[in-house]
Amino acid sequence: MVRSLLENVYDEIHWIDPTITRLPRWSDVARSTQAEEKHAAEPLLPQLHVLRPGGLPIEPIPLFNRVNDWFVWHKIKANIASLDIDLSWDIGIGRPSRLALWAVENLQSRISFMDVMDDFPAFYSGLSRYSMERTEDTLAGRCDYLFCSEETLIRKLAKYSPRVSIKLVSNGYDMQRLPAFSTARSQKEVIGFIGTIATWFDWRLVIEMANALPQLRVKLIGPRAGYIPSHLPSNIELLPACTVEDAIRHCQNFTVGLIPFLNNQLTRSVDPIKYYELRALGIPVWSTAFGSMVNRLNEPGVAQIYSGIDWKKLWEESSNVSADPIEIARFRQNNDWTVRFEKMPEYLNVSRKIIKT
Repeated sequence: MVRSLLENVYDEIHWIDPTITRLPRWSDVARSTQAEEKHAAEPLLPQLHVLRPGGLPIEPIPLFNRVNDWFVWHKIKANIASLDIDLSWDIGIGRPSRLALWAVENLQSRISFMDVMDDFPAFYSGLSRYSMERTEDTLAGRCDYLFCSEETLIRKLAKYSPRVSIKLVSNGYDMQRLPAFSTARSQKEVIGFIGTIATWFDWRLVIEMANALPQLRVKLIGPRAGYIPSHLPSNIELLPACTVEDAIRHCQNFTVGLIPFLNNQLTRSVDPIKYYELRALGIPVWSTAFGSMVNRLNEPGVAQIYSGIDWKKLWEESSNVSADPIEIARFRQNNDWTVRFEKMPEYLNVSRKIIKT
């Protein structure tokens, strides 16, 4: 979204890194010590100015969270307020937080919008969840636009309409990153997953699949948080997080791509970007029924997986199917990020920039 806005709407964007909006967990310590989980960040665009406010992980605790205001954020607030803005701000919010709420309430703004890619409170529990619910509710009611990545999120936030304009902006993929499509299939018999492995990951189903197909390699690639079974089948291989370029290379070696998510409140509003990546490479997808995937289970190249399915039959069907180059080209064209964000100038009520070449 930032890249598209810079190309088509704004001359520059000031990005404030998200603040810590939940209380710490023991798993945070474990993850911070796993050096292999770190991966390269995206290179910054020249018109993108990044500010890092930092802060203590105490935001959900009333009164105590004022420590961040007094001792950490006062400098960043002063820096933001002193920036030389010609007329007024357009404020975009990527994650609800008290700092974002401060910006909406205190900066002279033309418009404000929130990019709602997930059901944010569903990622948290206890006091952290309650705090996020209140913050999201307050911010959503004060924004002018809400851009949602899934229909479930639109229904959740419908109470703010019609005062707030709510638009569906589905996820997509940067198709320019991908190599030219090839009809050649990987000779490696690999079922692969790339993404964060956390509470939404259906370990029971993945283990059932691995045991039913012991001759196949199951590669699970990405950062891991929370519960990991202690005794995994020998054909399951856990690999650390990687760059986008490495992820694409991994996907090219998959015979089948896996999206094994539980169906719960958190995943009910998820439109997985990995689906777009896999299909754009012509890789068959095995997915559980959750979020936007519920509506894709009958698409070519997509199969539903569930406990008790005939895994051997499914493997034979999926491993012998070749993707249609014309369909893949059409999929890439229709699901590129540029298509997703082409209406942003209209949504934000601004004129599209004239880009001279």
